[in-house]
Amino acid sequence: MSHNTYLETEVMTASPGKLVVMLYDGAINFLKRLDGLDYLEHLEKKAYTINKAFAIISELQSTLDMNHKEIAEPLFSMYNYMQRRLMDANMNNDPLAVAEVMKLISELKEPWVQITSPQKNLISNNDEQVIAQAQPDPSKEDRPSFSMAG
Repeated sequence: MSHNTYLETEVMTASPGKLVVMLYDGAINFLKRLDGLDYLEHLEKKAYTINKAFAIISELQSTLDMNHKEIAEPLFSMYNYMQRRLMDANMNNDPLAVAEVMKLISELKEPWVQITSPQKNLISNNDEQVIAQAQPDPSKEDRPSFSMAG
């Protein structure tokens, strides 16, 4: 299976919360590509990479449910701020603006990771053995068998 097919399958089967995490990861990964980059020497790469992160933030912003204003409005403003900082970074070759946006995205991502991560296994191996022993063995039950076959 190719990487693109795998990624497409992952996106198509992801929960909405997991999609948000994936978008944050995408923006962070694009911004990391700018680490140590000489912006003046690599103008095209800088612009392309910043524009990709900007587009991801725009997508996050467009999916906000404004019916939940207490959460959506501050996020909308935060996304606007990050977009302005990325425009500053692009126009003024400012790596500090990129670093600021990366920090903000990472901070926003963390609660989503915690919300969407599967629950840790709270049952120990000994507990699993006790539970398994308490379950009836269907092959030893005293009841007539049933078949749909005629």
